[in-house]
Amino acid sequence: MTISYSQCWEDPNLLRQALEINSDDDVLSIASGGDNSFALLLANPRTLTAIDFNPAQIHLVELKMTAMKYLNYQNFVQFVGARPCEDRLRIFHELIPHLSVLTADFWLKHLTNVQEGIIGCGQFEFYLRTFRRFVLPLIHDSHTIQELLSSSTLEQQLQVYRETWNTRRWQWLFRVFFGRFLMSHLGRRAEFFRYIGNINIARTLYYRVQNGLTHVPIGENFFVEYILTGHYGNLENAPSYLHPVHFHTIKSRLDRMDLVCTSLLPWLSSRRGGAFSKFNLSDVFEYMSEVEVEQTLGEIIRVSRPGSRLAYWTLFADRMVPTALKKQLEYNLDVMAKCPTLNRSFFYDQFLTCQIGQEAA
Repeated sequence: MTISYSQCWEDPNLLRQALEINSDDDVLSIASGGDNSFALLLANPRTLTAIDFNPAQIHLVELKMTAMKYLNYQNFVQFVGARPCEDRLRIFHELIPHLSVLTADFWLKHLTNVQEGIIGCGQFEFYLRTFRRFVLPLIHDSHTIQELLSSSTLEQQLQVYRETWNTRRWQWLFRVFFGRFLMSHLGRRAEFFRYIGNINIARTLYYRVQNGLTHVPIGENFFVEYILTGHYGNLENAPSYLHPVHFHTIKSRLDRMDLVCTSLLPWLSSRRGGAFSKFNLSDVFEYMSEVEVEQTLGEIIRVSRPGSRLAYWTLFADRMVPTALKKQLEYNLDVMAKCPTLNRSFFYDQFLTCQIGQEAA
């Protein structure tokens, strides 16, 4: 049982803009690292259900939630790993009585991850750390990295990228490290690539990253900052639950959030009609066949209310709305049109957001 992602890598601002959550909404959200589910609590939903098929992800989110509930802000950001801390194990043992038995048992078997800070304990985060520690120093020094991160305009970003960053060594080592072989062995589970065909992963990611580093403002892009430095310099520019102001709002609404550990499709099949109105689906369709995608979207339509919204990302697999459901799911073209310059998680292929028609639910 392995944590795949200890943080979320989809842009929460874009997600909140697409879903337009309000106090009447009941939200279904893919749990993953928990970050984006916490961010959606800022929009004041009535309830939020975070679901994941991987028990390790649920144990991770539960520990984050428990720490948020029982620690003050400074102790929380230190405990999870956003700031240095010398006594994470002591804090963890104080939290154990507030954890479920299964979650406490999981983390007692992974105390090294607790001691090092849980926001860096995922398989994908380990992959990025390996790149940052062993590959990136072969390409650029700390001065060059800081020069890119401190760019104040897109023009400056483009200049730094063209004149300093995009060297032959960067191109070659990037394509080696972010190729299918190393990514499927170090970064993501091999089965996650089942439905993507023969796409050249390294080349695809290279051009997406190039576009992101030259066309998406980098100054407030905490994804790029963490990938290149391994930390968040300013927690006001970090995932929402780490923000000194947002933390208290999220903390006050955690009682609205439930955790569910199961596969999405069978669980949806057991829900009543009209149970949910907003859906954060992360990149869940990346790991489904086209038949499963259509079945899952069909169940989402069934459990939705008229006018419900859903949002999801695609990475390598083409997962547009199936033809059979296009009359029931209408793309939110306004949000999607803004995506290329707003989407800080530019390594994804597409951000798709839909509204369920009045006659569908």
